[in-house]
Amino acid sequence: MGTKFCGFKTNRCFVKDFNNFKNYYDFVPGNSEYELQSYFARVNYTIADKYLFTGTFRADGSSKFGKNNKYGYFPAFAAKWRLLKEGFAKGLTKTFSDLSIRANYGITGSQEGIGPYDAVDLQQTWIGNSGQKETVLVHTGNPDLKWEQAATTGVGIDFSLFNNRLTGTVDYYYTIRKDILFITPTPGGFAPTSNWFVNLPAKVYNRGIEVGLNYKAIDHKKFKWEINYNMTFIKNHVEDLSVTVNTGEVSGQGLSGAYAQTFANGYPLFTWKMPTFLGFDGNGDARYANGGKDQLQGSALPKFLAGVNNSFTWGKWSASVFVNTVRGFYVYNNTGNALLLKGSVKTAHNVTNAVANSNEDPINPGSVSTRFLEKGDFIRISNASLSYTFNMKSKTIHSLAVTLSGQNLALFTKYSGLDPEVNVNKQINGFPSRGFDYTGYPKPRTFTLGVNVGF
Repeated sequence: MGTKFCGFKTNRCFVKDFNNFKNYYDFVPGNSEYELQSYFARVNYTIADKYLFTGTFRADGSSKFGKNNKYGYFPAFAAKWRLLKEGFAKGLTKTFSDLSIRANYGITGSQEGIGPYDAVDLQQTWIGNSGQKETVLVHTGNPDLKWEQAATTGVGIDFSLFNNRLTGTVDYYYTIRKDILFITPTPGGFAPTSNWFVNLPAKVYNRGIEVGLNYKAIDHKKFKWEINYNMTFIKNHVEDLSVTVNTGEVSGQGLSGAYAQTFANGYPLFTWKMPTFLGFDGNGDARYANGGKDQLQGSALPKFLAGVNNSFTWGKWSASVFVNTVRGFYVYNNTGNALLLKGSVKTAHNVTNAVANSNEDPINPGSVSTRFLEKGDFIRISNASLSYTFNMKSKTIHSLAVTLSGQNLALFTKYSGLDPEVNVNKQINGFPSRGFDYTGYPKPRTFTLGVNVGF
């Protein structure tokens, strides 16, 4: 037995009831498309092999933006001065094999975060229960939506000492990001949709110092040890923000509508906003500073990042270890806020010894506060590897190497959760969040055994 259907005028048909062909839905494919046009020009100019200049210009047009601003124009300039080529620096050549000063300025554009049709009005039409066509405006367009821009100014130094045994770079950068692409509620009465994309008049300022070093600690024929180190200092703040942006939804019983993060003028992105927790009083009730009013409490963005990689070669053995650290940021332990309360004991939830032995009243509400806001500073042994290369005398196999590697081998932190780098999306109304740990999975620890064979 079987059933065969043929003669349909379209393949985009979803039949709910094969016994009643009048009851069907026209299936609309979910494909989309957009166009990007780019024009690029570059000029390089060198004088006496000691003054180097580069200029670039690009024009990018994207169909994602409004009809009034589809194109963005992004120039960039850079210059380099090789000091050792100058007569007054000849005395430095005994120590330095390279010493150069760099400067740069450039503008880049971004269209990240918007879809192909976010700048135009979108309507949806379907056959309603009455059998008549029904149409509704599901998205309000913005004909003035344009490219987000970031203007960066930087200066730096390149150096090489002791016959290239120690090389490095030091850079200072200052970036102003403007025309930020943002989804925000539509002005009242303008359209039935709730959100649309705009370019915020706010500016985000980033400045910092980046250092990169490479040192050949031991460079013998039989044994080599090389160290690569990098570190970054970061400062960030927002200015000219004309709207109040609260985000970071907090989950937990009785916490409907609660949030813990905000964007505020003069403060870094993803600044925490909540009362300061002072502990419990004699009755086990929570105590808060300043009458329990919200206060700005630091940011989820780090202020310092660093990493060091050590690589070793000894005959046919080779090994490497990479360790990194991130410091100066805070994590909100939403798991603790929702589950690790004294009242959770009677609901058969596991809690920590500190919670079980505290004088907290079991009916004390788990309000959003710095009780659950923790420093996320950590040091991590991110990966390590060990490999051995065999001598092959076979005519078939040219080379053979075996490698054992591991990732996320160890974590050192005072954070009480599983992993301070866990980040669960707790956005509100499309406004992004950062630094939330809510029953998230930590990074896995993995081990890999690999064999590389050359024939």
